[in-house]
Amino acid sequence: MVEVLPFSGYRYKDLPLEKVICPPYDVISPEEKQKFLNLHPYNFVHLTLGKKHPTDYQEISKILNEWINNDIFIKEDEAFYIYKQRYSWYGRKEITWGILALLKLQALGEEDILPHEQTFKGPKKDRLEVLRYCNANFEPIWGIYEDEEGFTSKIYQKLNEKDAIIKVVSWDKREHFLWKIPLNFEKDIREFFNKKKILIADGHHRYEASWLFYNEKKDERFRYIFTLLTDLYDPGIKVLPTHRVLKSSINISILDLSEFFDIYEENFDKDRINLSFNPSDPFIYYYSNGRLYKLSPNINYLSLNSEKSNIWWVLPTTLLQKGVWENVLNKKEGELQEKGLIRFSHSIDEVLEIISSDEYGSSFILPTIQLETIYTLALKNERLPQKSTYFYPKPVSGLIFWKII
Repeated sequence: MVEVLPFSGYRYKDLPLEKVICPPYDVISPEEKQKFLNLHPYNFVHLTLGKKHPTDYQEISKILNEWINNDIFIKEDEAFYIYKQRYSWYGRKEITWGILALLKLQALGEEDILPHEQTFKGPKKDRLEVLRYCNANFEPIWGIYEDEEGFTSKIYQKLNEKDAIIKVVSWDKREHFLWKIPLNFEKDIREFFNKKKILIADGHHRYEASWLFYNEKKDERFRYIFTLLTDLYDPGIKVLPTHRVLKSSINISILDLSEFFDIYEENFDKDRINLSFNPSDPFIYYYSNGRLYKLSPNINYLSLNSEKSNIWWVLPTTLLQKGVWENVLNKKEGELQEKGLIRFSHSIDEVLEIISSDEYGSSFILPTIQLETIYTLALKNERLPQKSTYFYPKPVSGLIFWKII
Protein backbone atom coordinates (compact mmCIF):
# COMPACT_ATOMS: atom_id res chain seq x y z
CA MET A 1 0.00 0.00 0.00
CA VAL A 2 1.24 3.51 -0.89
CA GLU A 3 1.23 6.08 1.90
CA VAL A 4 1.57 9.81 1.32
CA LEU A 5 1.67 12.55 3.95
CA PRO A 6 1.60 16.36 3.99
CA PHE A 7 4.83 18.04 5.10
CA SER A 8 6.17 21.21 6.70
CA GLY A 9 8.21 22.73 3.92
CA TYR A 10 10.88 25.42 3.93
CA ARG A 11 10.85 28.12 1.25
CA TYR A 12 12.64 31.40 0.58
CA LYS A 13 11.29 34.35 2.55
CA ASP A 14 12.10 37.69 0.88
CA LEU A 15 14.43 36.98 -2.03
CA PRO A 16 14.03 37.29 -5.84
CA LEU A 17 13.07 33.69 -6.67
CA GLU A 18 14.22 33.92 -10.27
CA LYS A 19 17.78 34.43 -8.96
CA VAL A 20 17.81 31.70 -6.29
CA ILE A 21 16.16 28.72 -8.01
CA CYS A 22 18.31 26.35 -10.07
CA PRO A 23 18.15 23.09 -12.08
CA PRO A 24 18.17 19.69 -10.31
CA TYR A 25 21.59 18.67 -9.01
CA ASP A 26 22.11 15.83 -11.50
CA VAL A 27 21.66 17.86 -14.70
CA ILE A 28 23.98 20.77 -13.85
CA SER A 29 27.31 20.89 -15.66
CA PRO A 30 30.35 22.34 -13.84
CA GLU A 31 30.00 25.50 -15.94
CA GLU A 32 26.31 25.89 -15.06
CA LYS A 33 27.02 25.25 -11.39
CA GLN A 34 29.43 28.16 -11.33
CA LYS A 35 26.95 30.36 -13.17
CA PHE A 36 24.26 29.73 -10.54
CA LEU A 37 26.72 30.13 -7.66
CA ASN A 38 27.57 33.56 -9.06
CA LEU A 39 23.95 34.49 -9.78
CA HIS A 40 23.04 35.11 -6.13
CA PRO A 41 24.74 34.46 -2.77
CA TYR A 42 21.68 32.47 -1.65
CA ASN A 43 21.18 30.48 -4.84
CA PHE A 44 19.90 27.00 -4.02
CA VAL A 45 22.80 25.29 -5.77
CA HIS A 46 24.84 26.09 -2.63
CA LEU A 47 22.72 23.40 -0.96
CA THR A 48 22.23 20.85 -3.74
CA LEU A 49 25.88 20.71 -4.86
CA GLY A 50 27.89 23.03 -2.61
CA LYS A 51 30.66 25.36 -3.67
CA LYS A 52 33.57 22.91 -3.69
CA HIS A 53 34.64 19.96 -5.81
CA PRO A 54 34.63 17.27 -4.63
CA THR A 55 31.50 18.04 -2.64
CA ASP A 56 32.07 19.22 0.93
CA TYR A 57 29.02 17.86 2.76
CA GLN A 58 29.99 19.49 6.05
CA GLU A 59 30.08 22.87 4.30
CA ILE A 60 26.58 22.28 2.86
CA SER A 61 25.26 21.41 6.33
CA LYS A 62 26.80 24.58 7.76
CA ILE A 63 25.24 26.73 5.01
CA LEU A 64 21.82 25.14 5.55
CA ASN A 65 21.87 25.80 9.30
CA GLU A 66 23.09 29.37 8.81
CA TRP A 67 20.35 30.15 6.30
CA ILE A 68 17.65 28.69 8.54
CA ASN A 69 18.97 30.54 11.60
CA ASN A 70 19.21 33.82 9.64
CA ASP A 71 15.59 33.55 8.43
CA ILE A 72 16.52 33.12 4.77
CA PHE A 73 13.78 30.48 4.76
CA ILE A 74 10.35 30.40 6.33
CA LYS A 75 8.81 27.16 7.54
CA GLU A 76 5.25 26.41 6.43
CA ASP A 77 2.59 24.47 8.31
CA GLU A 78 1.97 20.90 7.17
CA ALA A 79 0.28 20.66 3.78
CA PHE A 80 0.16 18.98 0.41
CA TYR A 81 1.04 21.27 -2.50
CA ILE A 82 0.08 21.56 -6.15
CA TYR A 83 2.98 22.30 -8.51
CA LYS A 84 2.22 23.49 -12.04
CA GLN A 85 4.68 24.14 -14.85
CA ARG A 86 3.90 25.96 -18.09
CA TYR A 87 6.46 25.86 -20.87
CA SER A 88 6.96 26.09 -24.62
CA TRP A 89 7.46 22.89 -26.61
CA TYR A 90 8.27 23.29 -30.32
CA GLY A 91 6.25 26.47 -30.50
CA ARG A 92 3.18 25.39 -28.51
CA LYS A 93 2.30 25.93 -24.86
CA GLU A 94 2.33 22.86 -22.60
CA ILE A 95 1.24 22.43 -18.97
CA THR A 96 2.02 19.73 -16.44
CA TRP A 97 0.66 19.31 -12.91
CA GLY A 98 1.76 17.41 -9.83
CA ILE A 99 1.23 16.99 -6.09
CA LEU A 100 4.15 17.56 -3.71
CA ALA A 101 4.01 15.19 -0.74
CA LEU A 102 6.01 12.83 1.43
CA LEU A 103 6.05 9.25 0.15
CA LYS A 104 6.60 6.39 2.59
CA LEU A 105 9.64 4.33 1.61
CA GLN A 106 9.35 0.66 0.66
CA ALA A 107 11.88 -1.83 -0.63
CA LEU A 108 11.97 -1.02 -4.35
CA GLY A 109 10.04 -3.37 -6.61
CA GLU A 110 8.74 -5.56 -3.79
CA GLU A 111 5.45 -3.76 -3.18
CA ASP A 112 3.86 -0.73 -4.84
CA ILE A 113 6.80 1.56 -5.64
CA LEU A 114 8.27 0.63 -8.99
CA PRO A 115 11.77 1.49 -10.24
CA HIS A 116 12.31 1.61 -13.98
CA GLU A 117 16.10 2.06 -14.34
CA GLN A 118 19.28 0.53 -13.00
CA THR A 119 21.49 2.86 -10.94
CA PHE A 120 25.17 3.75 -10.51
CA LYS A 121 27.00 3.48 -7.16
CA GLY A 122 28.58 6.95 -7.21
CA PRO A 123 25.45 9.15 -7.29
CA LYS A 124 23.78 6.97 -4.65
CA LYS A 125 26.72 7.40 -2.25
CA ASP A 126 26.77 11.15 -2.92
CA ARG A 127 23.08 11.65 -2.02
CA LEU A 128 23.46 9.40 1.03
CA GLU A 129 26.17 11.72 2.35
CA VAL A 130 23.87 14.73 1.83
CA LEU A 131 21.25 12.98 3.96
CA ARG A 132 23.75 12.07 6.67
CA TYR A 133 25.02 15.63 7.03
CA CYS A 134 21.84 17.63 6.38
CA ASN A 135 18.85 15.45 7.30
CA ALA A 136 17.03 17.05 4.39
CA ASN A 137 15.52 16.34 0.98
CA PHE A 138 16.42 19.45 -1.01
CA GLU A 139 14.70 18.27 -4.20
CA PRO A 140 11.69 16.03 -4.81
CA ILE A 141 12.01 12.77 -6.66
CA TRP A 142 9.41 12.34 -9.40
CA GLY A 143 6.76 9.62 -9.25
CA ILE A 144 4.09 8.65 -11.79
CA TYR A 145 0.68 7.18 -10.92
CA GLU A 146 -2.47 6.29 -12.88
CA ASP A 147 -5.54 8.49 -12.43
CA GLU A 148 -8.14 7.16 -14.85
CA GLU A 149 -10.91 8.68 -12.73
CA GLY A 150 -9.53 12.23 -12.97
CA PHE A 151 -9.52 12.67 -9.17
CA THR A 152 -6.42 14.86 -8.95
CA SER A 153 -7.29 16.96 -12.00
CA LYS A 154 -10.43 18.15 -10.19
CA ILE A 155 -8.25 19.48 -7.37
CA TYR A 156 -5.95 21.17 -9.88
CA GLN A 157 -8.81 22.95 -11.59
CA LYS A 158 -10.25 24.24 -8.31
CA LEU A 159 -6.93 25.67 -7.17
CA ASN A 160 -6.03 27.05 -10.59
CA GLU A 161 -8.70 29.70 -10.09
CA LYS A 162 -6.92 31.01 -6.98
CA ASP A 163 -3.70 32.97 -6.52
CA ALA A 164 -0.61 30.79 -6.22
CA ILE A 165 1.68 31.31 -3.21
CA ILE A 166 4.66 31.12 -5.58
CA LYS A 167 4.92 32.35 -9.17
CA VAL A 168 8.29 32.53 -10.89
CA VAL A 169 9.81 32.29 -14.37
CA SER A 170 13.02 30.27 -14.47
CA TRP A 171 16.20 30.82 -16.53
CA ASP A 172 14.78 28.64 -19.34
CA LYS A 173 11.49 30.61 -19.61
CA ARG A 174 9.41 27.95 -17.84
CA GLU A 175 6.68 29.30 -15.55
CA HIS A 176 6.32 27.71 -12.10
CA PHE A 177 3.32 27.94 -9.77
CA LEU A 178 2.81 26.53 -6.27
CA TRP A 179 -0.46 26.27 -4.34
CA LYS A 180 -1.04 24.95 -0.84
CA ILE A 181 -3.88 22.39 -0.90
CA PRO A 182 -6.63 23.13 1.65
CA LEU A 183 -6.79 20.76 4.62
CA ASN A 184 -10.23 19.44 3.67
CA PHE A 185 -8.64 17.55 0.73
CA GLU A 186 -6.05 15.74 2.88
CA LYS A 187 -8.08 12.63 3.75
CA ASP A 188 -9.24 12.06 0.16
CA ILE A 189 -5.70 12.48 -1.21
CA ARG A 190 -4.27 9.96 1.24
CA GLU A 191 -7.02 7.44 0.48
CA PHE A 192 -6.63 7.94 -3.28
CA PHE A 193 -2.89 7.12 -3.24
CA ASN A 194 -3.39 4.14 -0.88
CA LYS A 195 -4.70 2.19 -3.88
CA LYS A 196 -2.08 3.27 -6.40
CA LYS A 197 1.29 2.09 -7.63
CA ILE A 198 4.05 4.68 -8.05
CA LEU A 199 6.54 4.51 -10.91
CA ILE A 200 9.77 6.34 -10.14
CA ALA A 201 10.34 8.53 -13.17
CA ASP A 202 13.30 10.46 -11.78
CA GLY A 203 15.27 10.06 -8.56
CA HIS A 204 16.23 6.38 -8.32
CA HIS A 205 19.57 7.22 -6.69
CA ARG A 206 17.93 9.50 -4.12
CA TYR A 207 15.26 6.93 -3.36
CA GLU A 208 17.80 4.16 -2.82
CA ALA A 209 19.97 6.50 -0.72
CA SER A 210 16.94 7.37 1.44
CA TRP A 211 16.15 3.68 1.92
CA LEU A 212 19.74 3.05 3.05
CA PHE A 213 19.56 6.09 5.35
CA TYR A 214 16.31 4.91 6.92
CA ASN A 215 17.83 1.48 7.56
CA GLU A 216 20.82 3.17 9.20
CA LYS A 217 18.62 5.32 11.44
CA LYS A 218 15.88 2.75 12.17
CA ASP A 219 13.62 5.69 13.00
CA GLU A 220 10.20 6.05 11.36
CA ARG A 221 10.69 9.80 10.91
CA PHE A 222 13.26 8.96 8.23
CA ARG A 223 11.01 6.54 6.35
CA TYR A 224 9.71 9.18 3.93
CA ILE A 225 10.99 10.98 0.87
CA PHE A 226 9.97 14.30 -0.67
CA THR A 227 8.15 13.48 -3.92
CA LEU A 228 6.41 15.11 -6.88
CA LEU A 229 3.51 12.90 -8.02
CA THR A 230 2.22 13.28 -11.60
CA ASP A 231 -0.54 11.47 -13.49
CA LEU A 232 0.58 8.95 -16.12
CA TYR A 233 -1.90 10.51 -18.56
CA ASP A 234 -0.69 14.10 -18.08
CA PRO A 235 0.04 15.26 -21.67
CA GLY A 236 2.68 17.67 -20.39
CA ILE A 237 5.10 14.85 -19.49
CA LYS A 238 7.78 14.29 -22.12
CA VAL A 239 10.19 11.34 -22.22
CA LEU A 240 13.40 12.18 -24.07
CA PRO A 241 16.13 9.80 -25.21
CA THR A 242 19.64 9.85 -23.79
CA HIS A 243 22.28 9.69 -26.52
CA ARG A 244 25.88 8.64 -25.90
CA VAL A 245 28.86 10.58 -27.27
CA LEU A 246 32.17 8.72 -27.38
CA LYS A 247 35.72 9.95 -26.93
CA SER A 248 37.85 9.76 -30.08
CA SER A 249 40.01 7.12 -28.39
CA ILE A 250 37.14 4.59 -28.56
CA ASN A 251 37.34 2.83 -31.91
CA ILE A 252 34.30 0.81 -32.97
CA SER A 253 34.40 -0.65 -36.46
CA ILE A 254 31.34 -1.34 -38.59
CA LEU A 255 32.72 -4.85 -39.12
CA ASP A 256 32.68 -5.50 -35.35
CA LEU A 257 29.12 -4.17 -35.07
CA SER A 258 27.96 -6.40 -37.94
CA GLU A 259 28.38 -9.49 -35.74
CA PHE A 260 25.28 -8.48 -33.76
CA PHE A 261 23.50 -6.01 -36.05
CA ASP A 262 22.27 -5.69 -39.61
CA ILE A 263 23.67 -2.34 -40.72
CA TYR A 264 22.12 0.16 -43.13
CA GLU A 265 23.70 3.49 -44.02
CA GLU A 266 21.16 6.34 -44.14
CA ASN A 267 21.17 9.98 -45.18
CA PHE A 268 21.61 12.14 -42.10
CA ASP A 269 18.98 14.84 -41.63
CA LYS A 270 18.89 15.83 -37.97
CA ASP A 271 15.37 17.25 -38.27
CA ARG A 272 13.85 14.14 -39.88
CA ILE A 273 15.66 11.32 -38.11
CA ASN A 274 13.28 8.69 -36.65
CA LEU A 275 13.55 8.76 -32.84
CA SER A 276 10.48 6.67 -31.95
CA PHE A 277 10.97 3.20 -30.44
CA ASN A 278 8.98 0.42 -32.14
CA PRO A 279 9.40 -3.08 -30.63
CA SER A 280 8.51 -4.69 -33.98
CA ASP A 281 11.31 -2.77 -35.70
CA PRO A 282 13.99 -2.11 -33.06
CA PHE A 283 17.14 -0.17 -33.91
CA ILE A 284 19.71 2.36 -32.75
CA TYR A 285 21.88 4.73 -34.78
CA TYR A 286 25.65 4.96 -34.90
CA TYR A 287 27.04 8.28 -36.14
CA SER A 288 30.71 8.41 -37.08
CA ASN A 289 32.84 10.38 -39.56
CA GLY A 290 29.76 12.23 -40.80
CA ARG A 291 27.93 9.00 -41.62
CA LEU A 292 24.77 7.64 -40.03
CA TYR A 293 24.26 3.89 -39.67
CA LYS A 294 21.03 2.22 -38.59
CA LEU A 295 21.77 -0.88 -36.47
CA SER A 296 19.03 -3.52 -36.31
CA PRO A 297 19.56 -6.58 -34.09
CA ASN A 298 20.34 -9.78 -36.03
CA ILE A 299 19.98 -13.44 -35.07
CA ASN A 300 23.28 -13.39 -33.15
CA TYR A 301 22.04 -10.61 -30.92
CA LEU A 302 18.59 -12.12 -30.42
CA SER A 303 20.19 -15.42 -29.40
CA LEU A 304 21.71 -13.63 -26.38
CA ASN A 305 18.23 -13.27 -24.87
CA SER A 306 17.72 -14.84 -21.46
CA GLU A 307 15.44 -14.24 -18.46
CA LYS A 308 14.03 -10.85 -19.51
CA SER A 309 11.06 -10.28 -21.81
CA ASN A 310 11.42 -9.92 -25.59
CA ILE A 311 10.53 -6.22 -25.38
CA TRP A 312 13.24 -5.57 -22.79
CA TRP A 313 15.86 -7.17 -25.05
CA VAL A 314 15.09 -4.88 -27.99
CA LEU A 315 14.91 -1.59 -26.07
CA PRO A 316 17.36 0.97 -27.52
CA THR A 317 19.49 1.07 -24.37
CA THR A 318 19.53 -2.74 -24.14
CA LEU A 319 20.72 -2.95 -27.75
CA LEU A 320 23.51 -0.55 -26.83
CA GLN A 321 24.44 -2.15 -23.51
CA LYS A 322 24.28 -5.79 -24.57
CA GLY A 323 25.03 -5.56 -28.27
CA VAL A 324 27.76 -2.90 -28.25
CA TRP A 325 29.29 -2.26 -24.83
CA GLU A 326 29.32 -5.81 -23.50
CA ASN A 327 29.74 -7.91 -26.65
CA VAL A 328 31.79 -5.63 -28.92
CA LEU A 329 33.85 -3.62 -26.40
CA ASN A 330 33.67 -6.12 -23.50
CA LYS A 331 32.92 -3.18 -21.18
CA LYS A 332 30.17 -2.00 -18.85
CA GLU A 333 28.74 1.48 -19.37
CA GLY A 334 29.48 2.44 -15.76
CA GLU A 335 33.15 1.72 -16.41
CA LEU A 336 33.17 3.89 -19.54
CA GLN A 337 31.47 6.71 -17.66
CA GLU A 338 33.82 6.54 -14.67
CA LYS A 339 36.80 6.78 -17.03
CA GLY A 340 35.27 9.83 -18.74
CA LEU A 341 35.07 8.05 -22.09
CA ILE A 342 31.42 8.86 -22.80
CA ARG A 343 29.08 11.79 -22.35
CA PHE A 344 25.29 11.83 -22.26
CA SER A 345 23.06 14.20 -24.21
CA HIS A 346 19.33 14.53 -24.95
CA SER A 347 19.74 16.71 -28.02
CA ILE A 348 21.07 15.81 -31.47
CA ASP A 349 22.19 19.43 -31.91
CA GLU A 350 24.29 19.11 -28.75
CA VAL A 351 25.66 15.76 -29.93
CA LEU A 352 26.84 17.38 -33.17
CA GLU A 353 28.36 20.29 -31.27
CA ILE A 354 30.31 17.93 -28.98
CA ILE A 355 31.56 15.84 -31.90
CA SER A 356 32.77 18.96 -33.70
CA SER A 357 35.70 19.02 -31.26
CA ASP A 358 38.69 16.72 -31.64
CA GLU A 359 38.04 15.19 -28.22
CA TYR A 360 34.89 13.29 -29.25
CA GLY A 361 34.53 11.31 -32.43
CA SER A 362 31.27 9.35 -32.63
CA SER A 363 27.86 8.87 -31.06
CA PHE A 364 25.08 6.38 -30.52
CA ILE A 365 21.75 8.10 -31.14
CA LEU A 366 18.86 6.34 -29.44
CA PRO A 367 15.10 6.42 -30.05
CA THR A 368 12.69 7.48 -27.30
CA ILE A 369 10.96 4.81 -25.19
CA GLN A 370 7.28 5.59 -24.66
CA LEU A 371 6.05 6.14 -21.10
CA GLU A 372 3.43 3.38 -21.41
CA THR A 373 6.19 0.88 -22.30
CA ILE A 374 8.26 2.02 -19.31
CA TYR A 375 5.27 1.64 -16.98
CA THR A 376 4.39 -1.83 -18.35
CA LEU A 377 7.96 -3.10 -17.86
CA ALA A 378 8.10 -1.61 -14.35
CA LEU A 379 4.94 -3.53 -13.42
CA LYS A 380 6.82 -6.70 -14.45
CA ASN A 381 9.79 -5.59 -12.30
CA GLU A 382 12.01 -5.30 -15.38
CA ARG A 383 14.35 -2.36 -14.90
CA LEU A 384 15.71 -0.59 -17.96
CA PRO A 385 19.47 -0.11 -18.28
CA GLN A 386 20.96 3.06 -16.79
CA LYS A 387 20.24 6.34 -18.54
CA SER A 388 17.42 4.92 -20.65
CA THR A 389 15.12 7.89 -20.15
CA TYR A 390 15.09 11.59 -19.45
CA PHE A 391 11.79 12.89 -18.10
CA TYR A 392 10.90 16.50 -18.86
CA PRO A 393 10.09 19.07 -17.53
CA LYS A 394 11.97 18.31 -14.32
CA PRO A 395 10.86 20.14 -11.17
CA VAL A 396 12.93 23.23 -10.48
CA SER A 397 15.04 23.23 -7.30
CA GLY A 398 14.54 25.87 -4.62
CA LEU A 399 10.78 26.44 -4.61
CA ILE A 400 10.28 24.38 -1.44
CA PHE A 401 12.14 21.58 0.38
CA TRP A 402 11.73 19.24 3.32
CA LYS A 403 14.00 19.03 6.36
CA ILE A 404 13.39 15.73 8.13
CA ILE A 405 14.41 16.88 11.63
